Amino acid sequence: MPRQRVEVSRYTGADYEYDYLQINQLDEQVIEKYCNSLRQRLSTVPRTTQEAEIWVARTYIAVKYLLSASLMLSSEEFAAERNLRIVEPYLLYYALFNASRAFLLMLPEQAWKDGRILEDVTHQKAQNVVADQLRYLSPEMAQKFLEINRRAMATREMLSYRFPALGLKGHLAKVAPDDGDVLDVCQFLADAAQLHSECIQVAFSTMPRCALSNTSETLKRFFEYEHKFIEKPFHDSDDWYRLWQFTRHSDRPLSLHLTGRPGLVEDFFGAWTPDENKQSNHEQYDPDNTEMRMIFDFN
Repeated sequence: MPRQRVEVSRYTGADYEYDYLQINQLDEQVIEKYCNSLRQRLSTVPRTTQEAEIWVARTYIAVKYLLSASLMLSSEEFAAERNLRIVEPYLLYYALFNASRAFLLMLPEQAWKDGRILEDVTHQKAQNVVADQLRYLSPEMAQKFLEINRRAMATREMLSYRFPALGLKGHLAKVAPDDGDVLDVCQFLADAAQLHSECIQVAFSTMPRCALSNTSETLKRFFEYEHKFIEKPFHDSDDWYRLWQFTRHSDRPLSLHLTGRPGLVEDFFGAWTPDENKQSNHEQYDPDNTEMRMIFDFN
């Protein structure tokens, strides 16, 4: 007999019940204990305007990590159906990596450091931190995450740096993770990130109202991008619009589900739709025709 699904909002304090894919099937006492511990960890976070801006930025960027993970998984499905196997290891591994970073951004112990958390998270750190945290929710999933992530990383690195002549038809076929296992782990990571974000929203819900400035250095992380090999930072107009839209409706952090406002999902995937001006006789990948919510129930 299947276990009755837990009403997670009872323990996060959220005023709505998100449609979890996996976490609400855990033991209720585990969820209660975990949320109580998380609230204690969040109690040390200052309730200031600057800190609110930091968590607004963190939740928005985490949403985009989940969007990118979803985009990669749907791209991998398309590639697998057409025997475009060369890209599968890359897409599967980076879907896991981005879902891991979304969860990591929701951990209060991971310091913002003026946004350096976005560049300083190595592949090894993401794996270690996420696995360590997941064991408090589900030791079984923590172990599965480690196994699947390591296999995905090994496959991707082997085909990036050494390239066995048999490719994925040789020994690597046994190392490469199953698509379904990757999807399963990504769903759990997205659930865990959402649970954390609900507790974060509740933690900031009692602070005095504040005015979020879309010119603040923290909130520039919404739309400003830089890289050591790019001469100067560039701004993304879609990201800037999302910041403007967010500050119109809220002045404090919201959960991932509520941060991903209507239109964000469609616009994000729409950026990867085929160019209408280019003619092609071949079937093209069109994210608008894929399941965008395979790992997370975007708003």
